[in-house]
Amino acid sequence: MGEADDTRPLWRTPLGAALAAWMAVSAGALVAGWRIAETAPAGVLPGLAVGLGLIAPVGLLIWSLWAMLRDPVTGWMAPAALLFFLGAMVPAWRPLADAGMRMNFEAHVETYDAIVADAKAGLMRPDAHGWVRGSRDGVRFRYRADRPGEVEFSWVRDGLLDAGVRYNEIPCTPTPQLKCLDRGERIEGRYFHYAQIP
Repeated sequence: MGEADDTRPLWRTPLGAALAAWMAVSAGALVAGWRIAETAPAGVLPGLAVGLGLIAPVGLLIWSLWAMLRDPVTGWMAPAALLFFLGAMVPAWRPLADAGMRMNFEAHVETYDAIVADAKAGLMRPDAHGWVRGSRDGVRFRYRADRPGEVEFSWVRDGLLDAGVRYNEIPCTPTPQLKCLDRGERIEGRYFHYAQIP
């Protein structure tokens, strides 16, 4: 009873700061994931995913369990916070990733519209195989010269993932047998987001 209480609350310890930083960076990376994938070199996104999604939580869990063993009275809060965050990310990852996808689309939509207008006007020359490929304002695109109403804007194409936005004017009416899944997920108008493993 006469001893000084030197126990600090979790949020004022290095472990608490590391947990809070990891949570903030993980949520931010999930929202910014499509932009990172589009602009970073090929190996950055898988490395970031492994670092933030596997190595960091395992290291923080070990550190948290060690803190719990050293201080059973308040040490349980660190692993509980870690596990609560991981549990909350299960339903939250899709809305966060979709928000990031929409933000990346909105950042480029004017360029997409300009490229589609040029494609329809026939202003770009195809290669020997009938493809028009290029880049404008950081946006990579390609389409067949004989189908200017179908333009693909590539965000990622690295052998592990093929993702981006497609502009597609060809009408597709879904039926119970036909789902029009080849276009991807509709963003707005004739723009669709696609992500597939080649």
